[in-house]
Amino acid sequence: MFLTRRERIFAVLALGFALLFVGVVWWVNRPQEKAPVVLVVQIEGGVHRPGVYQVPEGTRVYELIERAGGVKEGADLSGLNLAAPLYDGQKIAIPFAPPSSSGEVPEGVSSQVAARSSVASSSLINVNTASPKELESLPGIGEVLAQRIVEYRETHGPFRSPEDLLKVKGIGPRKLE
Repeated sequence: MFLTRRERIFAVLALGFALLFVGVVWWVNRPQEKAPVVLVVQIEGGVHRPGVYQVPEGTRVYELIERAGGVKEGADLSGLNLAAPLYDGQKIAIPFAPPSSSGEVPEGVSSQVAARSSVASSSLINVNTASPKELESLPGIGEVLAQRIVEYRETHGPFRSPEDLLKVKGIGPRKLE
């Protein structure tokens, strides 16, 4: 069985179109390489290096905490899902352990700083757990300074020594005594 010239040309063209069709189908359905997605997330509170971080997609909360230098002493992770994946624009706040209702020093927080109240000389006020109103009962501490103490504590963690209070704007050596 011999093909005529016209039949051979037709067969070659049909084979060429078939190969072209298979090539186009393969090209359209080939696996796509994705560019890595970068997430921008913020972490604050009870970590050593709070700030904004760029992390790859699929990063978990615990990995972000590690990148931020780990948690500070007194940080409370019980309310966080450390295995949760992060999403772009997310803000993670690491809280500190809530103050105990009895006025006692919370466990796990060392070197707490307590100040004597001028109202009742027998009662102590823990500056690491006191509310702004409680701090205002101290001599020389007004509403603004009490708020600064609370903000400093929330940003930098618990005070470890009386000298740490000197880092709060408005508290000098004289007021510390």
